[in-house]
Amino acid sequence: MPTSRLPSNWIHHRYLPLAVGVCSGALAALLAWAVIDISHTKARAEIAAQAQSHLLQIRDRLDRQLQSTLSVPETVSAFIAAQGSMSPDIFATVVGRLLEHQRNIRNLALAPDNVISDVYPRVGNERAIGLRYLDNPQQRGAVERAIQTRRTVVAGPITLVQGGLGIISRTPVFLAHPPGRAPVGGPRYWGIVSLTVNADSLFADVGLNSDQMGFQVAARGLDAMGAQGAVFIGRPQLFDEAPATLDVPLPGGGSWILGAVPTGGWAAAGRAPALVVMLAYAFALLLGLLSARLVRAHQQVLALASHDRLTGLPNRRLFEDRLSQAVLTAYRDHRAGALLLVDLDGFKAVNDSLGHGSGDQVLVRVAQRLAGLARANDTAARLGGDEFALVLNAVASPEAAMELAHKVLAALVAPIGLDSGQHVLTGASIGVALFQGPAVESMPALIDRADRALYTSKRSGKGLATLAEAPGAAELPQGPAQPLQPQQPSA
Repeated sequence: MPTSRLPSNWIHHRYLPLAVGVCSGALAALLAWAVIDISHTKARAEIAAQAQSHLLQIRDRLDRQLQSTLSVPETVSAFIAAQGSMSPDIFATVVGRLLEHQRNIRNLALAPDNVISDVYPRVGNERAIGLRYLDNPQQRGAVERAIQTRRTVVAGPITLVQGGLGIISRTPVFLAHPPGRAPVGGPRYWGIVSLTVNADSLFADVGLNSDQMGFQVAARGLDAMGAQGAVFIGRPQLFDEAPATLDVPLPGGGSWILGAVPTGGWAAAGRAPALVVMLAYAFALLLGLLSARLVRAHQQVLALASHDRLTGLPNRRLFEDRLSQAVLTAYRDHRAGALLLVDLDGFKAVNDSLGHGSGDQVLVRVAQRLAGLARANDTAARLGGDEFALVLNAVASPEAAMELAHKVLAALVAPIGLDSGQHVLTGASIGVALFQGPAVESMPALIDRADRALYTSKRSGKGLATLAEAPGAAELPQGPAQPLQPQQPSA
């Protein structure tokens, strides 16, 4: 089928299937991307909520551990405040009982006048005896803050004098007034009860020093400095990865900051499996291909419905549509057009002598010659049998229409070669009708005028072109004095 003669209507455009396929595939791919992205975003939000929940659990366990641990120095400080002092024997007995079930406490020290005088257990902590808090830059600030606020202050983790890392609480002790004696000058400062907690075991108990539930955890705020403090648990870089964070307030002011990110990082968190993504985009590609095939099949169905199956030229249905458009356009633009009805001469003899297969080949060759003579905006059509038509959208004059009619006669009178190597001679008669004027002529009337002009050409000896006059006037032959005779094929 000559694709160059397909209708110019947009639905028949040769690139329409490709455009539809690309658009539908791109739309499906965009939809797949949007669904995957929304799912990823939702999954990341859920993972962020899980990370926050994980940090809340850690903080809750840490708070409980600290409250239980800090009850020990609070008890000791209350005893000293009430008694005024604590002898070494009583200190060892009382503290020993208090620490029986406190596995995370490393030691507890008494520091009257801010100098450590006793520590429990003494074994392994001998180096702490005699430490002057106010002379130690690492511990002076926390001790002064405890004295000023009269509250327990927690600091750390810090490097201990006796070795290792610890979290230290300092509880200030102010002596109570003796019963029955009026207070003079307010409570007197006695010193510090210092508690050292084994940081590693405490963090292990609360799950702070290990990756759990698919999250990496870190903590910053060394010596209760919050966001300004250094990272003391986990990777320092974790706080540069937009982690979920949670503040851990510490007794006496200050805080630690906990941070958590998914083990594989946020980029991979909640991401759809690669196989699912590949299948989604493969489906989008398949949809695009199917859409292109569907549009192409629809074009083929339309082409079969509007084109002659043998020659590929527009059939009568499409011819009438093109002719109607040409007439309306000529009227709108105030110019003339022409209709040429072409009927082959001697075609029946070819069918009878050589068979219908050869006759079909002749019709195909004739269609090709007519299509080659038609201009870009003209239409060559097969009306049925050996009847053809040319719709000329614009002609400058009746003479121009007849000139093209004579070209058609000359083209069709030339020998036609068959697949078998034989050549046959045929010719044609043509009726030409112009459409122009102050009013739109009906299509049946226009075709009738051209048909009567064709009848005149047949009756006048065939091989002629006759121009139909205006409705009601007699048609006058406009062909040559003698009909064009078929050329004998050369030997």
